[in-house]
Amino acid sequence: MKLTPLAKLFITLVVLGVVGYTGYHYYGDKLKDWSQKGSGGGGEAKRGGTDSAGASKDDFNGLKKAADPDRNTGVSGVATANVGPGKLGRPLVVGINTWAGHAPGIVSNGGLEPDPKAIYKTRYGLDVKFVLLEDPQAKLTAFVKGDIDVMWDTVDSWAREASTLAEQGFAAKAIIQQDWSRGGDGIVSLKTINSVEDLKGKTIATTRYTPSHWLLLYLLSQSGLSPEDKKLIEKNLVFTNEAPLAAAAFRGKKVDAAVTWEPDLSGAVKAREDDAHLLVTTAAATNVIADCLVARKDVIDKAPETVAAFVHGWFDGIDELARDPASSNAIVAKALKLQADDVSGMLSGLKLTPFADNALFFGLSGGEHAQFSSLFDTAFIVWRKQGVVSKAVDSKDYVDSRFVASLADKYQGQKVVEPFRFDPKAAKDPKARAIVNKSLTIYFTPGSDEIMTGSHFTLDSLGDTMTAFGNTFLRIEGNTDAKGSAKLNKTLSQKRADSVKKYLEEHFSIPDSRFQTIGQGAENPVADNTTEAGRQQNRRTDIKVVLNAN
Repeated sequence: MKLTPLAKLFITLVVLGVVGYTGYHYYGDKLKDWSQKGSGGGGEAKRGGTDSAGASKDDFNGLKKAADPDRNTGVSGVATANVGPGKLGRPLVVGINTWAGHAPGIVSNGGLEPDPKAIYKTRYGLDVKFVLLEDPQAKLTAFVKGDIDVMWDTVDSWAREASTLAEQGFAAKAIIQQDWSRGGDGIVSLKTINSVEDLKGKTIATTRYTPSHWLLLYLLSQSGLSPEDKKLIEKNLVFTNEAPLAAAAFRGKKVDAAVTWEPDLSGAVKAREDDAHLLVTTAAATNVIADCLVARKDVIDKAPETVAAFVHGWFDGIDELARDPASSNAIVAKALKLQADDVSGMLSGLKLTPFADNALFFGLSGGEHAQFSSLFDTAFIVWRKQGVVSKAVDSKDYVDSRFVASLADKYQGQKVVEPFRFDPKAAKDPKARAIVNKSLTIYFTPGSDEIMTGSHFTLDSLGDTMTAFGNTFLRIEGNTDAKGSAKLNKTLSQKRADSVKKYLEEHFSIPDSRFQTIGQGAENPVADNTTEAGRQQNRRTDIKVVLNAN
């Protein structure tokens, strides 16, 4: 039988389809790794960072997928997970550092060593031993060796360390969010530097690949600086071996700004109180740095009941801190070799995250994108671009939220509680400092306030900004060129600013109280209105992220 050309084509397509499916089914992971090597995801890690392309806004696009929490309703719809049987049969060893975010666990344990009268033992029959490991590399080494079962981390650092562990074939997963940094991390600078844009041309000290470095890259990505300016800032960064040394460089007047964490952050301001201030902290950038605990996969598999009890006791510790802060702070102070006032001060710079916050963080209460996955995947992109990671990792493979979910029936209706208060009058205060200033081109239907579809991606980036900067106002200023009636231009620019606000309210659940809209008309030109090029520059939307004083 002689085949027709059409029959030959059909058979060829079938054969190719079978071969393609077979290759994907059996070699999909290898093919993915191979393809990522070609796109900068594999090969040898290039350390140094100064030759990288610089962090851009697009690197952080994943963060806009994590919506602002609905604080009016309690947690619901979380399915209770069954973690299965298995206990450790020995003390669970947890590596921590001198950070108040570990307070709930220390309180529930009665200190670093197991206390037979403490919550972990009396309620769960659990022995926990906390070990202080300040150096991140020493912590990771102890984790891999099996000297500790659980280790401290931040999600941005976990994305980097997960890639390192993946190269060794070592498996581990995040099991609980401890806290959000809420003022504990930030930038101290000269008082003459009032916004992120003012960092252009300045010398900045930080510690490479730490949460401080991550925070700086994020802030630069959200700023109105040009790609060339951002790249130059990154190229000229002064890297110190430890975060306290970055603060010391600022105290010694060797740099214009430093990115670090408490207590060195406040100490640097105090040392130069006449000419220094806090430029921006995580009190404003509220959803950028999250602390978590990561457990070895073999411990999770062998002793899921132990891990679940550890998580439950951690939440109990949060309740105990709220019930009896004085006694709790004293326990933590003794364990971390601090004063009780120091512990109280450190706790004021973070938000401990109970069940409701964890459910939101891990996406247990619905929604397409969880905060954990958005932070982790975004951090991996950033670190890969910096040349520090060489093995592709995906957030879904490095988290196990079953232990939080197993407690769902005990916390139904618990709400995410935030202390922020937004006074609309404060947003209009001319003295309110804008920490980010940028101009966007948003396209509207001619003569109308209807936003054209092509501008939705730009507006989504603003939603990203508002979610990450959870304790700020957004000032939206509409501007036009000078053509036509001045009165009509001003009215139209106000309507367009209001349309931007409406879009963000509807798509990101951001309350009305966090916005200020201003129609400038043609009153604030940045270019010559006598040329078409100049008029095009003047038709813009100015965005200012304004600090909330409350």
